[in-house]
Amino acid sequence: MRPPLEVADIFRAAGPAWRVAHAGHISLAQLKVMSAIETCRTAALGGHIEGCEECGHRRIAYNSCRKEPALPQVPGGRGARVAGRT
Repeated sequence: MRPPLEVADIFRAAGPAWRVAHAGHISLAQLKVMSAIETCRTAALGGHIEGCEECGHRRIAYNSCRKEPALPQVPGGRGARVAGRT
């Protein structure tokens, strides 16, 4: 189950203004990580529909960015292990 608030939620809400405020003080690598976190498991990367054959419930499951080593929202990634969600 998804926690009520993730780092990605904060980045999507405040990231653009933060990047403007800190322009010239953040590296390209840091910008790439922020972008990966913001788009991971969103419609931007596509997805598929999962469904229960018993009750008919369906939900959209968005694709991962596949940057497992760093992102906590990707199951099995180092970030998930650090967050205690393996």
